[in-house]
Amino acid sequence: MKKIFAFLLLGLTVAFASCGDEKTEPGTDWFLTPVAEVNGTTVGLSCQTRFGEGVLENTSVGFSYAAIVDNKIGAFADVAGSAVDGTGIAAALTGLQPETNYLVFAYAGLSTGRVQSQGAVFKTGQDDMPDPDPERPAFGTPAASGVTKTEATLNCTFNFGDTADYDVYFRYKPASSGSYDRVNVSTGTGTKTAALTGLTPGTTYEFALCADWGGQTYTSAAATFTTSSDGGGGGGNTGSAKYSGWPELVPEDKSNSDYHYAYHLCPDFSVDGHKARNFTVCFSAKHHCPVWVAAPRHDCYEGSANRTNAYGKDPIILSSIQYNSKSIGGGCNKGHMLGSAERTRSTAINKQVFYYTNIAPQYSSGYNTGGGGWNTLEDWIDGKVCRDTTYLVIGTYFEAYTDGYGMSASPKKISFGGRNDVSCPTMFYIAALRTKRGNTGKSVLNCSADELMCVAFVRSHNNGLHGQKVTSRELMSISDLEKLTGHAFFANVPNAPKSSYNPSDWGL
Repeated sequence: MKKIFAFLLLGLTVAFASCGDEKTEPGTDWFLTPVAEVNGTTVGLSCQTRFGEGVLENTSVGFSYAAIVDNKIGAFADVAGSAVDGTGIAAALTGLQPETNYLVFAYAGLSTGRVQSQGAVFKTGQDDMPDPDPERPAFGTPAASGVTKTEATLNCTFNFGDTADYDVYFRYKPASSGSYDRVNVSTGTGTKTAALTGLTPGTTYEFALCADWGGQTYTSAAATFTTSSDGGGGGGNTGSAKYSGWPELVPEDKSNSDYHYAYHLCPDFSVDGHKARNFTVCFSAKHHCPVWVAAPRHDCYEGSANRTNAYGKDPIILSSIQYNSKSIGGGCNKGHMLGSAERTRSTAINKQVFYYTNIAPQYSSGYNTGGGGWNTLEDWIDGKVCRDTTYLVIGTYFEAYTDGYGMSASPKKISFGGRNDVSCPTMFYIAALRTKRGNTGKSVLNCSADELMCVAFVRSHNNGLHGQKVTSRELMSISDLEKLTGHAFFANVPNAPKSSYNPSDWGL
């Protein structure tokens, strides 16, 4: 084993202090310089202190570290659970990036605040990842990089040689509260990476890499990162919905464990320095079907990209509750909630709308076909998309339902998407919100109720609607739709006139 006595990197201590807890105090007089013993990508850290015997017992101590790439310091992660040895502390880092410089600090959380050592730098060697251990999943040390106001990239090495079915994923949540969200990654030994989007500015998150295998959940050590403060863009978290700046967003139902959520941003399209949102989905584990998809409609999302037909599982939603294939059945074909033609700005954006979580079974003979009941409504809605952004929530319903045309549908299970337990929706709806004029140049968040119009278009899932033109008989107030479905629509737009509508505003 090669021992490297890490040297102080001048000028970087201030950079670290600005990224951490505002209560952090330098306190460098209490620490000697950290020492690193490097063996490939495994590093043993130690640091002697000037604290008296017993002071560090039952105290939060550890190390914070970050990769240095192109002379820039990445996001710091804390290594908690470090061992206390008298007046010193020690910890082991595994699964680091090979041949990479890292900056490290020792810290101690005292009653008066957190104090830390001066910074030191070590460089890892070549990858020394051991052979996979078939006995149980094994993890390296998780780290975060590329942290901005709303984004971060997580990475962690993973060893496991078992070929049986298992899931690997990152879980993350605000450190102070909340439930875990998850991002599935591929199985097999190697470095796992996940890009997080839609995070809340100025928030500390904790995360870990996990593997579900043999009825148990195995996890890596926990690590943290902190998003930068919001300077006015990016959408905060001040309302009942997850992001207050998204007018179409439906609040998550935290009391319903059946619902799983994913917030998809456009991979290669940004607005005002932030990645544009593509769509948000609520997916049901019970029904194996989308509950609702919320999305903005604007011509900026349209371009010359071809339809990709890239059907596949949503990487954010639990894999086991989604369809297993793109096969059809039950007299239904694959019905997009947010249509492919509405996302043609780029191939990457179009691929996202082919996630199974954006697909519901729709009857192929008279509903999701040329002149079908749903296609007719979709085409009509296309004509209502205005220069100001139009906000849509496209949803499903699974109880017995009869619509304004007298068309009925009853609940049933069908074989669809490689499963035999998929609920066939009894009704589909489109909740729409926009400005009345359509070309005000104003955000709906800044409009009065008199400047806005919103309504729901509701059609039973019934082949008898083939050729049915859109009429006022299918209109429903947003408030009535909320009572029917239990969802809160346009919660971020307090002036949305949800209790009333005027058919003539919509040309009916």
